[in-house]
Amino acid sequence: MSGYKTLQCILLLLFVYPLYSQNHWDDYIHEKTVKSTYRIFGDNVNLRESDNLKSKVKKKLSMGAVVTILAKTNQIMEQDSVKEYWYQVKSEKDTGYIWGGLIADYSFTLEKNIVLCRNLGVKRSTLELKLIQGDKLLTQTKWESGAVSNENWSHKIYPASQFSPSPKFLFGLSYFVFSEIENGSTNEQLISISSDSKFVSHFSWNLGSCDPPTCGESWLVFPGETLPVDPKKKRKVTKGKTNTIQELTHIFDIDNANSHEYFTSEYKWDGTNFQKKESQ
Repeated sequence: MSGYKTLQCILLLLFVYPLYSQNHWDDYIHEKTVKSTYRIFGDNVNLRESDNLKSKVKKKLSMGAVVTILAKTNQIMEQDSVKEYWYQVKSEKDTGYIWGGLIADYSFTLEKNIVLCRNLGVKRSTLELKLIQGDKLLTQTKWESGAVSNENWSHKIYPASQFSPSPKFLFGLSYFVFSEIENGSTNEQLISISSDSKFVSHFSWNLGSCDPPTCGESWLVFPGETLPVDPKKKRKVTKGKTNTIQELTHIFDIDNANSHEYFTSEYKWDGTNFQKKESQ
């Protein structure tokens, strides 16, 4: 097997297989954090007197409304293969109960807009995004992510002006994905928002993963950036390319200081999507 094919197999093991573990996390139910604030993911959501669908509705909550989690109940409900707890929450001066599947797991602002993210659980292995302005839905999307925990959510806004013609926004959403070969790893999904406020989901990349003794780590290099040389890792300098995101992956053996291989994937911006091109 050629060195290139060998490297592809290693990448598959380290960066693809962890995303699609089967059966290992079937009983896991992700949770919201008590005393933390969240936004409502659904529209016209009922705030109820108790933790069941037959209880009296106290008020309606619009999409994007802020609630504080007061307590997690022992009641679990499953709808459309999404299984979550009921929570006692506070909305302004009112206290009541909401099923967790109607609450966003993560959110952040983009100028006058808000991005809402919902984890559909290990059975669906899917993430769903909504872009709203006020309580109005502008667009939404979803993608297969693997079995995602509710740990370590984060996001990064990238300068969209680096690309021509530039999208309205470009950001990365990071989340923790369980795997069979280790506890899990952090992935980032690159997403743009077009001039007409539509989500375009591009590619995901794995910041790092290990199946000892083989490990891997990756970096993204944007136009105008330079990833400096690293003699210890035998990494050469990587300079940014026009209208291109470069993903540089380093495969190494933790038991062999001289074992270093590098693989580059290029994502060329065509005005709408990033088209992938691989080279060694």
